[in-house]
Amino acid sequence: MPDLREATNHLAPLSLPAQISLYFPGRDGRLGWQDSPELPVIRAERRRLRDWLSTNIPIQWGKRVRKVEHDDEGVAVVFEDGSRAEGDILVGADGIKSVVREYLLQRSSDELLKLVPLAAIVGEVDLSGEAFKRQLQLGHSAYVFVSPDIGFWNFGGLHHAYPDGRSGRHYWMFMESDAHVADADHWLQTATQDEKLDYVLKKVAKMPPKFREVFEATPASGIKKEPHIWRDLELENVPAGRVILMGDAAHAMTPFRGEGGHHTFIDAMQLSQVLGKVNERDIESIKAAVAEYNAEMLERGVEAVRNSRTEQAARKSEERKSNSQSPATLPKPLPEVEIVLG
Repeated sequence: MPDLREATNHLAPLSLPAQISLYFPGRDGRLGWQDSPELPVIRAERRRLRDWLSTNIPIQWGKRVRKVEHDDEGVAVVFEDGSRAEGDILVGADGIKSVVREYLLQRSSDELLKLVPLAAIVGEVDLSGEAFKRQLQLGHSAYVFVSPDIGFWNFGGLHHAYPDGRSGRHYWMFMESDAHVADADHWLQTATQDEKLDYVLKKVAKMPPKFREVFEATPASGIKKEPHIWRDLELENVPAGRVILMGDAAHAMTPFRGEGGHHTFIDAMQLSQVLGKVNERDIESIKAAVAEYNAEMLERGVEAVRNSRTEQAARKSEERKSNSQSPATLPKPLPEVEIVLG
């Protein structure tokens, strides 16, 4: 495998450490997390991470599951293109609208997924020079601005730096509470890019100038057209057998704490450990191992889903330690550092 940090780092070619900042009303300075020997942090760019994970794996893209068959002897998947795959174990890591989960639980995604009452508008913009540097100073990788008095909060982040080391693609997520966001007649269902941007610019007018800048620099063409409806998933139990769930298929969560991918990696490592001990022809051995995996995965996943659910999640990170957090992972004061671009 290529070196993970070098292969996936979204800040490359910059030499800055990965850093996520939190800004709260009434607090001078900022809290957050920064890559260090004591607490290594890798902020991976999605495409680069997928490429790294694909190393030496012959992936067949474009497959869509039509049917799953399994019994004590094995499991098979039938795809929409008519092809078929057979094996000992099927791992359903097929996302929030998992077809494998629907088959395994005999319940639709619409029935299982819970609406998160939050309206979101997303924008992307390329920045360079001093504007690029100012965003990096707010948070090398990302930052959260929470201000309940103005009725919304913002997540801003660097998608990736460009090879010149003086520019990069940034994105932002404007979010506010809205219990009706999924209604068919909600204004965001049909709003144009210009209408969304105008709405955001009016809302952010009360923000300090340094936090407004990324919104004001974004053209209407940089506003995502599709509505963003957040949903999450809590599962109480999952049958133990040859069909297994992991990642968003098992515990889809909102991105407010940035833990979705993290828990998927834990799922994969835990599952690898328990399956490494079983005889693939012994169904009772498989059931016992998968039951062990399911119990730990569901307890951990449900806690993460609940902690990630509300728009208060970022603020609660300041004051609450979940069962899965150690003191080392709690946010700490981050000093201001002058950034020099090459």
